[in-house]
Amino acid sequence: MTQQLTIRDEDFELARDIAGRLGTSLNDAVAKALHDLDRRTGPDRGLEFSQQAELDALRALVAEARPHIVPGAQNDHGWLYDWNGLPA
Repeated sequence: MTQQLTIRDEDFELARDIAGRLGTSLNDAVAKALHDLDRRTGPDRGLEFSQQAELDALRALVAEARPHIVPGAQNDHGWLYDWNGLPA
């Protein structure tokens, strides 16, 4: 379903300028801006700017590593430690 959104002229110009800088369509630029705003105001919104930047960096690393995970690989390193949690 297609719906219309009315925005002020200066906001339209800003959106068009950003789309030009990103090399995307106006619709894609607005959608990306909305998704970024949603991410910043979502569950992690209580974080300070530096904390959010670190979280974003960690999420980017996870996204980059995800395609390289071998199916069935395990992350159990329990054999390296004794019952007290000290190195064996």
